[in-house]
Amino acid sequence: MAATAAVSLATAPLSMAATCCGSLAGSCAASLCCRACSCACVATTRVASIFYVSVLMVFVFGAWFFRDQGGDIVLGGGYNATAASILDRVAHASQHGALDYWNKRFYCAPAHPSGLILCCANVCSGVFSVYRFSFTLCIFFAALTLFTAGNTKFGARVHRGFWFLKVFFLFAVLVSTLFIDNEAMSQYREVARYASLLFLCLQIVLLIDFGYRMNEWMVEKDEQSESESPCTWKVCILVSAAVLYIASIVMWVFEGNFFAKEGCHPQKAILAITIILTVLLSVLSCTKIAPHGTLLTSSVVTVYASYLCYSALASHPDAQCNPFVHRTENSLDMLVGFVVLAVSMGSVVWSALGSKDQVIGKASSSTSDLTTALETGGSSSGEGADADGESVGPESWWYYHLMMVVCSFYMAMLLSDWSIQPVDRLSAVSNVAIESFWVKLVSQWLCLLMYAWTLLAPYLLRDVRDFGVEFDFD
Repeated sequence: MAATAAVSLATAPLSMAATCCGSLAGSCAASLCCRACSCACVATTRVASIFYVSVLMVFVFGAWFFRDQGGDIVLGGGYNATAASILDRVAHASQHGALDYWNKRFYCAPAHPSGLILCCANVCSGVFSVYRFSFTLCIFFAALTLFTAGNTKFGARVHRGFWFLKVFFLFAVLVSTLFIDNEAMSQYREVARYASLLFLCLQIVLLIDFGYRMNEWMVEKDEQSESESPCTWKVCILVSAAVLYIASIVMWVFEGNFFAKEGCHPQKAILAITIILTVLLSVLSCTKIAPHGTLLTSSVVTVYASYLCYSALASHPDAQCNPFVHRTENSLDMLVGFVVLAVSMGSVVWSALGSKDQVIGKASSSTSDLTTALETGGSSSGEGADADGESVGPESWWYYHLMMVVCSFYMAMLLSDWSIQPVDRLSAVSNVAIESFWVKLVSQWLCLLMYAWTLLAPYLLRDVRDFGVEFDFD
């Protein structure tokens, strides 16, 4: 008895310490959950931007998986009447009526007599599952656009906080889309088809800016380099431009052989206009009218305009002039679309991290303060902001989330290959439509128009404003 008492006395401090540590751990966990669910857990702009882009990428891969591998989603269904006991049979009989009442609305009910059906393959797979993922993202970012409208502290906290609530909201909306009829999703598809033009325009701006920045970066590297090697950065610019121009010529030959056949006069005209305009813009970028023009930027615009020409012609429903009209999926179009999407999202993240341009948000403080704060990964040093980003000043992030809404629309078109599949689950997939043809063609015209304006605006408006371009006219 004495030995037992001695052991109990010796272990009492350990027991008390363990109890105390357990209580502290529970309190800390509860506090962290509370902070993550509220605006108290405020992330930096760097972390917030990575989170939103990561959500977009997860939904892209999720939609891709369900499009190809999805099927009926059923809870239960493993009932074995032979092996079941009497009590199990009674319980199953009581549930059978409720299951029948719920499952009779699904066409796949005969295949799952003992399970609770959440959705059938026509909803949980194929292109209509892609539209549900896209619709969820669209609702999510549209809500954030509304909450972050205006230059407010609440908008800043909504953008940087409420993480658990955001994840719960995403999951809840995605599950709720399972109960939306495919007819409604087909209407959303048509909205996404035309709204994708906005994202294509955004891609154009980002690609043109990418071309100018890459050329500027390589020129700076060449000026800083003291190497006497013939392989300089300027040679790299010329080689890169040459590769892109060769790729454009290859696409022109391909498009001429497959689309510009005898009797296909509109296709011939579109291809001819693409070639003429891209060549003229490339020549213009090398003249004194546009001394700021670069051959690398012109090659980037040329190859992208050539791709849009191919994509538009491949979406035309005329079987005589489109040999791919009966294809099940345009792998090349989807691959290039993913590459351009990755470049665009990378540009958005780069803007968030580097903050050379205030593309994705504005804080209440001055431009220099915002730039310093973003580059150091913290919040603005303005009103109410401290070093660890726990409190923030008024900020506006509506434009960032609006871009993500447009990107969600484009995701629906990209992963479904611009499909016009009817609501009937037995209908064949169709990936060509005159609407998609015009959306892509108009985006190509806007691409060339925007680039032409970047070349000509400094010259045409030289007496109105200073673009920082010096003209050397003799």
